[in-house]
This record gives sequence, C-alpha cells and structure tokens, in this order.
Amino acid sequence: MSSKLKTVFDDIYANYHHPRYLGLDPLVCVRQFSGKDNREAVGLLAAVLAYGRVEIIVRNVNTVINLMGGDPAQFIRDTSYRGKLKLFDRFKHRFNDGQDISALLESIKIVTGEYGSLENCFVGCMARSDGQLKKSLTLFIDILKNKAYAYSGNRASFDYLLPSPARGSACKRPVLYLRWMIRADDGIDLGVWNSVSPSCLIMPVDTHVAKIARGYGLTSRKSVDWKMAEEITARLREFDIDDPVRYDFSLCHAGMVDFRK
Repeated sequence: MSSKLKTVFDDIYANYHHPRYLGLDPLVCVRQFSGKDNREAVGLLAAVLAYGRVEIIVRNVNTVINLMGGDPAQFIRDTSYRGKLKLFDRFKHRFNDGQDISALLESIKIVTGEYGSLENCFVGCMARSDGQLKKSLTLFIDILKNKAYAYSGNRASFDYLLPSPARGSACKRPVLYLRWMIRADDGIDLGVWNSVSPSCLIMPVDTHVAKIARGYGLTSRKSVDWKMAEEITARLREFDIDDPVRYDFSLCHAGMVDFRK
C-alpha cells in the first residue's frame, strides 16, 4: 500500500480520532462509567444496539442505562430476570425489545458469575482457538447465546443482537465491542481488557465503512461479510501491524461528518 495513502489515513486519524466526536458514537454512553464491570456490561449493551441512526442508538442505550440506575453491573447481578422484564417492558430499539435486552443482561450475569468477567470468558475462548479471532469470537458468541436461550428461546430478534462469524457475517457490532475493550484507553477506546493484544482485532465493517474502504481501494469485494472485514484489516495491517484497527473511529466519523455536511 502506498505511503501516500498512509499519509491520507494518518491525516484523517489526526483530525478525527478525538473525544470531541464521541457525541456521534455509542461509546459516549459507556464512558459515563469507570469500573471494569460496568464498562464491560454497558459496552456490550451499547455495541449490540449499535445499528441505525446514532442519535437513536445513544438515546436508547441511555434509556436502558437510566432504568438500571447508577451501577448497571450491580443491577445486572441483583435483579431477577422477571424484574428485568418488568422494568424493560416498554423498551424498543428497531428489531429488539425489552425481552431481548433482559435476556442479554441475564446472559452477562451468568457468564460473569461463571468466569469472573467477560474478559476471562473471551480469553478462555482464545486459548481454545489457538488465538484465532474468528474461532474465538464464535465461541464467545455461542456462550453468550446459550446462556440467554433459556430466557429468550430461539427469537430471531435476539439472534440479531449477537451475530456470529460462523455464519459468514462481518459481525460489525461484536468486533466493535472487542475494539472498545482491547485497544488502549486513548480517550476513545477503553483499554478494559489487558490480556488480549490489539494486533488480533478485525475491522468493524458495515455498508457505510465498506463504501469508504472500496473508495480507498482497501477491498474489491461486493459482499459485506467476514471475508471483506479480513481483507480490509489485512490492508490496514500494512500501516500498523500491532494496531490494525486504529483508523476505524476516525474513518467512520470523517465519513459521518462529510455525509451530514
């Protein structure tokens, strides 16, 4: 990849990888909290709901946060599934409703109780997968879903919350969550998980990011899928082998700002 394109990307990074753009990102909801348990839990909630218009995403994530009170992790631990269902009875975010959210939070409760943290669960998945991210994320999603199915059943809406790379999906929202947790706290990402290297991360790709990536020649693929995400990441790894997704926030928000203009 040309040094000229790297210069373009570095300029975009310098201009847009800044906390002033967090208002256009669900991360702003997670950064209300400082503790690991809250950032893990609220981060997963915010990531899985990160589809649609960002203003609506932020509003709806904050609705759930406000209903949970000042300590979401404690709420998740101490509130029964029935209590969660009652509290979120009127919640709606496009394809998902209060039952989906209640099942997700119950899954977080069970997994955190069994493993000690979501990080420990994911690290265990990495160990079982020889460090391969696709297999690790598949196992992690399977664990979360299996714990939730006792409450959600086989609801298509709940499945939508947690897409799996096993089905070929680009899994934009789950890999976005990993970026938030794993990349160092730089005022944008959170650096909550210290035992996983950012070098293994995959670019979060949706139709918007895919369009940008095609425009810069990072991919020639038409389908927005896991293979596209891997291809884009491989090209970006030429810029920074240790932190290939460092440009994600800046590229995404540069595109959002230009679109709104």
